[in-house]
Amino acid sequence: MRVFLGSTFAFLYFVFVMWWVILLLILSPFMLLSDIQVIRKSGFSTSNVGEALTGILGLFIGLSLLIPPIRKMYYKIPWLFPLVKIFFIDVIILSIAVSILNYGYEIRNAVRHNIFYVLMIVQIVVSRIAMCFYFHKNPVKYIGGETNEER
Repeated sequence: MRVFLGSTFAFLYFVFVMWWVILLLILSPFMLLSDIQVIRKSGFSTSNVGEALTGILGLFIGLSLLIPPIRKMYYKIPWLFPLVKIFFIDVIILSIAVSILNYGYEIRNAVRHNIFYVLMIVQIVVSRIAMCFYFHKNPVKYIGGETNEER
């Protein structure tokens, strides 16, 4: 009975919560890049949706990894954990980039805008290189413990 309740809870969590988390993870980089474009075109800083998005996504992803019955979805759908891990790091990188650009656009100064735009690009490139290096040294593992090379 306990196994049935756990599996049912995992299924319900996936259908009602995780589906939206996956959708947001996939769409968030595009939304954050759109925010960068809006900041550049308008010349003014905007609210950083990425920080709130990172917190909300982190909460639901964390719950799905910490609660054992919910974690079953990562065993049933083996590609889900690598997708969540990589896209969540992408959201964090782009959220930091929007924060950097917003900070640069707080004052109306074209030189400052250009400096912070370059800093933002450097941050994205360095973060992506660091992420690639990290995943090269520590390949993304399925929750079951197998790496991609062992499959």
